[in-house]
Amino acid sequence: MAYYARFEPVAGHVFRFDTRIYLGKHDANEDGECVGAIVGKNPGSAKPTQLGVLAPLNLDGDKMLPSVRNRFVAAYQNAGKSIPTNAFVQVWNLFYLCNPDLGAACSEISSLVNPPPCPSESKKPTIIWFAWGGNDGYLNSFKQRFLSDQKSGFYYNHQSGMIISRAPSVTDFAKHPQGMPAMPIVNHLAGLL
Repeated sequence: MAYYARFEPVAGHVFRFDTRIYLGKHDANEDGECVGAIVGKNPGSAKPTQLGVLAPLNLDGDKMLPSVRNRFVAAYQNAGKSIPTNAFVQVWNLFYLCNPDLGAACSEISSLVNPPPCPSESKKPTIIWFAWGGNDGYLNSFKQRFLSDQKSGFYYNHQSGMIISRAPSVTDFAKHPQGMPAMPIVNHLAGLL
């Protein structure tokens, strides 16, 4: 299994923290090497197999995590580099409350005074892929914490169809991997590895 996370109950809701996409040979009980991160909106349809520990995910139809894994694996191949043992991509979200319906998730998260961030956000990987979608009056306030000390990163600009080699603004449309052409991302990642 290549997909792991730690699910925790928080104020009557389930939150998904420390989501990892392993790229090759791995032992999730070891620290591993974070080779990059992707910033999405919220945990989608993947379900826990256990609570309170880093454990394999039940993808339950989630397409984002396999898409991200496929892009990074292809980038290593294109760069002619071996994937390090225990290499993983960290998944960060604007918030971590689990609900595949974004509108319902936003409604639920708005009822919490201080929803907790993921402790892994303190990591500073050299590759950060922003994929949080477009300008959204509600979600924009969650984006700022990823930008306050972030000068690097990249995103696929939905309007121009191009990779932008910097962190987006809160109003830029940083395209979600679903429905995105693969090769621009693969080629960009290969150049960063």
